[in-house]
Amino acid sequence: MTVAERVRERVWRRRGLDGWIGWLALRPLATLFGAGVTMRGLAYRVGLLPVRHAPLPVVSIGNLTVGGMGKTPITLWLADALQQRGWRPAILLRGYGGSAGGVTVVSDGRGPQVSVEVAGDEAVMLARRFPGVVITARKRIDGARRAADLGCTILLLDDGFQHRALARDFDLVLINGAGGPLLPAGPNRERPNALRRADAIVVVGEDGDTPAQPLPRSTTGKPVFRARFEARSLVSSDAGVWQELSLAELAGRRVAAVAGIGSPERFYRLVHQWEAQLEEIVEYPDHHQYTRADWQEISRRTRNVDIVATTEKDLVKLEAFPFARGKLVALRIAAEVERGDELVEMIVTRATATAAVEGGTNGHQ
Repeated sequence: MTVAERVRERVWRRRGLDGWIGWLALRPLATLFGAGVTMRGLAYRVGLLPVRHAPLPVVSIGNLTVGGMGKTPITLWLADALQQRGWRPAILLRGYGGSAGGVTVVSDGRGPQVSVEVAGDEAVMLARRFPGVVITARKRIDGARRAADLGCTILLLDDGFQHRALARDFDLVLINGAGGPLLPAGPNRERPNALRRADAIVVVGEDGDTPAQPLPRSTTGKPVFRARFEARSLVSSDAGVWQELSLAELAGRRVAAVAGIGSPERFYRLVHQWEAQLEEIVEYPDHHQYTRADWQEISRRTRNVDIVATTEKDLVKLEAFPFARGKLVALRIAAEVERGDELVEMIVTRATATAAVEGGTNGHQ
């Protein structure tokens, strides 16, 4: 277990004496981190740090914490909904884990054009799923300009709530009701009062249920929606070609779960829901770059199971290794948003107004 994993598992959850000691030791650093976040926010508000405006409407999908919250399924859900309404969305990511330093068009709508090593796992996975433009850029304004050059009419900024340097027209923020201290003593990147910047809130609980904790007071008066995540199908890779299979393939089978994501618990629960016999769990850190030694370890630990189930973000990396034909599958997860049409209409209204000001058109004709 790495130091980062130990902090997440023991310190953030305050498990055992060492967890409590570590948490107390990191609290002063969390206070300093919070002061830095406050000063940075103030610098943007008073104009000491510049905010750039993109040549097309920008919608940010983000949250307050590190780790998995479901931003990627929500981004895909919104991109599909906007396409159905005639818009041409581009998804813009930082490209975490990739080597590309500038602007990279990961997909022009016809699937991945670059490797995971170049663009990162999330970008390539999105390029597999979304029949539209996917871009990575260290400087998001450069990525936004490239999206406009490619004819896109709206930009979806994945994990963009803390990226204040790019102006946005709509901030959609995911929360799960869980509190906790700031980094490094806890998972929070900002305090709950940052939600005052949000235009709408999406509440994600355990399997989409209402969180046990009350919502922060900073959400008062904000439109609040609720989301759940469902497994829709299995995906297998055959010589780099992805094919969908029925979830019924899991029922009654001996399954091992392999995950290198931030919060894999939801993934494990979804595997359980399909009556799989979950006999082995192999965990790696988020965005893990799998090696041949990792493949050998996975193969050894899963040799007595029928299926190795993973996530789509992991599949884009694990498909490079010679698993037995049909043994490695990914769970395809999709978001369901209650009153989703209402949320999309709010975003479209805001984006249309911005597009009309910028270009004299409604932005999606």
